[in-house]
Amino acid sequence: MAVFAREILGREVVDSHAQLLGVLRDVSFDKQSGSITLIQVKIEKNLDPSALPWELLGGLMQIPVEEVSRIATKVHLKR
Repeated sequence: MAVFAREILGREVVDSHAQLLGVLRDVSFDKQSGSITLIQVKIEKNLDPSALPWELLGGLMQIPVEEVSRIATKVHLKR
């Protein structure tokens, strides 16, 4: 799992309309299962974090993994 996480860090994160949200900076894991629980995204400077539906913590947007539709060259969100 650690290899997978290293491979996706730094990828752009886009919304369902392919608009750039930011860059994937970190992932959080469930210690019991080893599954990813959320992704942490450094959002673009021109975006207002209060207009987004997720929590901003330590400068990173906390996006639950359920919001991810797919991971390819970019991380695609469902909305």
